[in-house]
Amino acid sequence: MYPGAVLYGLFFNISLMIDSIIAGQVLGADGITAVAVGVPGYGAIAAVIYSLIHGSGLRMIWAKGHADNEGCRRAYNGGATLVGIAGFIFALLIYAFAYDIVLICGGDMVEPAVRQGAAVYLRFCSPIVFLTALGILLQEVLNVYGFQRERAALGIVNVAVNLIVSISCVSFFPADMKLAGLGLGTSAGGLAEFLLGLILLRILKVPLGYRPLILRPSEIIDTLRSGFPATVDFFSENVIMGIQNNLILSGFPGDRMILPTAEVVCNISYFASGAIKGAAIAAEPLFGVFYSERDVNSIKKVWKQGWTIGFFASIVWAALFYLALPVLSSLCGMELSYDISRGVLLCLIFAPVMHTVYMFTLYYEGIKRFALSIVFAVIPDSCLYILMMALLIPILGKDGIWLSITGNQLIGLILLIPLVLLLGAGSGRKMDRLLLLPKEFYTEPLLNEFDISGADTDEKTEFEKLKAPLKGILSYTDRIDSVLGCAEDLVSDMRQSSDSVHIKLMGNKERAELFVRSYGNRWELPLNISEKIKSWGKGVSITSSYVYKMNIVCVTLDAGL
Repeated sequence: MYPGAVLYGLFFNISLMIDSIIAGQVLGADGITAVAVGVPGYGAIAAVIYSLIHGSGLRMIWAKGHADNEGCRRAYNGGATLVGIAGFIFALLIYAFAYDIVLICGGDMVEPAVRQGAAVYLRFCSPIVFLTALGILLQEVLNVYGFQRERAALGIVNVAVNLIVSISCVSFFPADMKLAGLGLGTSAGGLAEFLLGLILLRILKVPLGYRPLILRPSEIIDTLRSGFPATVDFFSENVIMGIQNNLILSGFPGDRMILPTAEVVCNISYFASGAIKGAAIAAEPLFGVFYSERDVNSIKKVWKQGWTIGFFASIVWAALFYLALPVLSSLCGMELSYDISRGVLLCLIFAPVMHTVYMFTLYYEGIKRFALSIVFAVIPDSCLYILMMALLIPILGKDGIWLSITGNQLIGLILLIPLVLLLGAGSGRKMDRLLLLPKEFYTEPLLNEFDISGADTDEKTEFEKLKAPLKGILSYTDRIDSVLGCAEDLVSDMRQSSDSVHIKLMGNKERAELFVRSYGNRWELPLNISEKIKSWGKGVSITSSYVYKMNIVCVTLDAGL
């Protein structure tokens, strides 16, 4: 999953920077400045919509982890309806108040022509809020199902179409409308991403046909609450970009090159950070799925694997991006200078720390620790970033800017890890203290858990392990034999398309839950097994889903059976 997630992160960040790059190539420093004071405005407003998108995606993940296909469809349809309505409203607001937004983001301290160009750019970007919202929602669906390469493909198409349309418009539009061409290119990329997303869902046979649905108030609140950490992060980043512009311009009055230089350093750092975040991006859906299954062991494995891969990958990516600095600087519209080289170096030395902070942010979001997710997202990237910049610019000059861009991650980690360990003080071992999983994950009885793999495994002997714990819950012995028989048939059918099947039985005095999980391509639950289990009455249910290369079946058995 990781290569696709790395590509997605890389091209997502490129899509955010592409206008600044083209502006630098065609219009020079003034073009970069115009984009720099225009982008934060629509980004901050779009963050509100992103809460609906990401919240819907998380609700889909949690539903899938419990094999709740109906809940997944509801989260998708309701989320798509909310996103469409909100995207249209906010696109109109950005178009109407473009000039005022530019002024708030530092436009009052640049040349009038640059300020006017930024407002024109912002107006023509306004459709992107609506189009990209729908495209990102489809990316969330692909993310839930584990189609990371296809998700990356949407990002690549977005960037490619954006480039083609932007370059064409900038080449032929008059001088005072070239920035409008960049806005049109951005909107065209969002439209292409959305249309291709619809095609991919059909090709991949994702069973989610859209039906207009207005969610219940409680579901809307849950969607907003789930997506709130990502929204706060996205919103604060864009607000901080506006504050950053004001700090840099006021800290170096009269230096017309300082904001373009800072923008280029930030852009190159974002190139790298998108790839660095790939391991965490790939791990988040798995955190959500295993959280829904209350599978502590799998959560630990995903955390360790994701962090290890991301740690070493971040070092490699940082080195590669620094070696490619002359090309990247030229691509961003400026020749490589000492300031750019030093700035990027001071940013990239914190790459492994940046990856670690992002892992914590997405992990706590995936397990519904929303407050901690917000803390890890906002304190380093927003609060400490601006505070460090305000303190360090007067002392270190330009180095104060560069050290603030990613050095905030290290300071944030130093401050936040002790906080997490303190909150999890009652969890015992250090790994469990960092995970901060609910107490019921450890106290609710895990009655049995085992894997069936390899041709020599005796399935009947393995399933005998479930008989004793089921006797303590179910009322009728003959029903226990029927449950085990169906479970054996289920595993036998799964093993025809998978080498490994994982079985876990959890329960208490009221009910038992049997999870059966296989790895590989999509598998369909046999109708005869489903009908047989459902025929036992109201006290039993069976659901199945496919997510992230896993087929998950959940059989729920009430104690009265």
